[in-house]
Amino acid sequence: MQTNHFESGSTVRLLIPEPVWREWKINGGDADSLAEVQVEHGAAMGYEFEWGQIIEEIFADDPPGAPCDTGNLPSLALCWHFVLSGVHREFLDGGGKLGELSDLAVAILEDIEDSRDELPEAAREDGLPTCIALDEGNNISAFAIFVFGRSNIARAREWVGSFFIPGVLPLLLDRLRGENEAASGANPAVTELH
Repeated sequence: MQTNHFESGSTVRLLIPEPVWREWKINGGDADSLAEVQVEHGAAMGYEFEWGQIIEEIFADDPPGAPCDTGNLPSLALCWHFVLSGVHREFLDGGGKLGELSDLAVAILEDIEDSRDELPEAAREDGLPTCIALDEGNNISAFAIFVFGRSNIARAREWVGSFFIPGVLPLLLDRLRGENEAASGANPAVTELH
């Protein structure tokens, strides 16, 4: 699927990615946890990409545990959960898990966002819009982008499709892979398995 499908909002039904099933097996998941994953994501809609998926979740009201203090922002309207299937698979191969991938992804995204403040104002125009927050994702995604205010969805969708996916996401994926390779190389038990 191309970015233009994302920008138009043309969602498709998504399957639970292979690395999620693999991690479930590694964790010794039982029937209850399997049922939970299937119920939560059985009807997931979103977008497929070569690097993974974006699960789109639309809200009528703020869900419990909204990601940040919205202050003067309107209600949480939409969430895009980024499922980084390829990198998740690589983390599993290196002995890591999705929780570690998620923590690292959020930290790197915060670092990228913080470094943007040092750019000249003209370069910040494509930076993070105020109606968007980045945070941890759900139980199969590495991170999520939260959009506040229904009137901001179109602007946020355009920003994610034209700036975040082609510009920020490749930087994030490269840094995640580099960190995973460094951690895997430092773990002798993992090195012996490869």
